[in-house]
Amino acid sequence: MTRLAAAAAIVLASLASACGGSGGGESGGTLVIAVDAPFSRSPFIGKTIANGAELAASELNAQGGLAIGRKTYRLKVVRYDNALSPRRAVENVRRAIDRGAIAILDDGTGVDASWEIASRAGVPIGITYGGGVGLVDEDERPNVFRIAPTDKGIAFRLAEYLVPKRAKLALLHDDTSYGQEGGDALDRAFSRNPEAVAVRLTLSAGATDLSPEILRARRAGANALLVWGDGATIAAAVIAVRSAGWNVPVYAPPAAEDPIVRQQLADRPSWLDGLTVATGRMTAELGPTFFHVFKAKYEAAYGAQKIGVRTRSGKEVVALPDYAMYSYDFVNVLGAALRAAGGTGKEVIGALEQVSVRGANGDERGFNEHNHEGVIDDDVFFARFFDMTLRPVRDDPLSRSLPTLKQTA
Repeated sequence: MTRLAAAAAIVLASLASACGGSGGGESGGTLVIAVDAPFSRSPFIGKTIANGAELAASELNAQGGLAIGRKTYRLKVVRYDNALSPRRAVENVRRAIDRGAIAILDDGTGVDASWEIASRAGVPIGITYGGGVGLVDEDERPNVFRIAPTDKGIAFRLAEYLVPKRAKLALLHDDTSYGQEGGDALDRAFSRNPEAVAVRLTLSAGATDLSPEILRARRAGANALLVWGDGATIAAAVIAVRSAGWNVPVYAPPAAEDPIVRQQLADRPSWLDGLTVATGRMTAELGPTFFHVFKAKYEAAYGAQKIGVRTRSGKEVVALPDYAMYSYDFVNVLGAALRAAGGTGKEVIGALEQVSVRGANGDERGFNEHNHEGVIDDDVFFARFFDMTLRPVRDDPLSRSLPTLKQTA
């Protein structure tokens, strides 16, 4: 048996064991998992979350369904578009609960307002993208869980990485909720090293010309830029920097993986070279084989995620399904909790604190009563764009230990 096949067997066996994959009991019908995400405004994020959830649900269904008590249930994922609007996210959560959804998977939009609605209905919310510090609180929001890197973890890793380089940073964030939460996290992370910050600026999301803001950063004496915002904002910032002939290093959060960044810079690929991204690591201590298995399953179900750009040698570039693995893992943890609770409702929220499964990259995924975060803050690495693909940096111990994953079709 090859290493890939062996890892696949381990993954499937652990999921079947943790989630009660073998059916055979009386049919209990269908359980609905709602995905509330920005399908129209940020389609890559929305599809990534939904596809990961659907892949996990389809695997559990293929194993005979989810055995809960004496009945066996099938899982169904239903998509709701929040269009990055908190008000619309709240409406979606109400609609999903009225439809009988047993859990909500969310990018983080509107959770500040929707968590209480879900809590009253005994419905857990699983955040699998947004990393805002206040979104998860075990005491105040007991029904909210997250499997995704936190803004706190990303910001502190960036500070840990950049301060020793004697960087004089321009901290830029856009006015989306993602950007504002990231800006708050950066302020906390650099609060002990104020000398490392040259200027803080807020950018308008959707602005196509950021030349005035980039000029202000340059005049403030910045020798590095850290841009926290959606993919379009990051692309616009890089274009403004390079158009001005400013050869300054640029750093960004996971949103830089959005295909729109590479698409906007497809005509000038050299401008993208060097952009450094801080994101959750895809491979774990057990090696890359688990993630390779997950990636193969994901691409078998949905095809390779072609970005629409090519390397200099003409190869098509594909996106890695790293954030899809977080929603995939959450559905599997949810399945284990449903089985442990013996039903749906408020008991599942408590059960989510008691179960764990092996995740798509080989890490253990789970929560406890003191911690509703499924990704530890230190689990962040740095990768740098070169030739439209990401490669782990060599000047950080964790990143240096990770392999470069294949990103071409």
